[in-house]
Amino acid sequence: MKKLNEISVLAVLIMAISATVAWPSPRLTLPETVFNFGYVPQHSLVSHRFWLLSTGDDTLRIEQIIPGCSCTRAPLEKNKLASGDSTVVEIIFSTKSFRNRVEKSPKIQTNETTPDKSLKIIANVLAKTDSTFPVIIEPFKIFLPKSETEQVNKRQFSIKNVSKENLKLELVSLPDGYFEIDLPVEIKAGETITGEIRLLKDSIAKRFQKSFTIRFNDDFGSRFTIPVIRTIDYVDN
Repeated sequence: MKKLNEISVLAVLIMAISATVAWPSPRLTLPETVFNFGYVPQHSLVSHRFWLLSTGDDTLRIEQIIPGCSCTRAPLEKNKLASGDSTVVEIIFSTKSFRNRVEKSPKIQTNETTPDKSLKIIANVLAKTDSTFPVIIEPFKIFLPKSETEQVNKRQFSIKNVSKENLKLELVSLPDGYFEIDLPVEIKAGETITGEIRLLKDSIAKRFQKSFTIRFNDDFGSRFTIPVIRTIDYVDN
């Protein structure tokens, strides 16, 4: 009986110590969990980068990112983060022949003890891009080819305001290290403005498919995501 009492006392002491000692534990924090691409064209790739932060006091291991379907990919820069470290996951969505509103929710599995965390992307996929509202963008898919006879490192595109209100616009998503965008900050009702995309020096020799997203200040906060395709049809000597 005395031995049993000693065991009971020891168990109580262990529980009390466990309640007061903070064991090291990993934690994943997502500053942004949802991204809306807005209007996107069919048969294109669009992408957005989400930051993943290690905010616990132990190493965070990102064990798996489950895209949710074959139309979505989620390449990760690194999968082991020390406390205070961060990394980026790029969610890439292939619009294929989808139509109208599409939602995808990739899951992130880590060594946290809490349930998996999720990201969400939203897109409104268009079969036709010449009758959108409140603006019409032309072209709605930008090609920047490089070949033996042609090298296009910059290109202009137009945005026509087909609404009855002046609109302000802002760039809300742009991939790092590929290109820069010049845009006016406002477009008056019924007018057309010109924007320009320019490849950055380090991306001139790269093949890639990326995108950028513009938001307008109409009542719906309308967004448009423009795919950008860099093709290279020969190899430099």
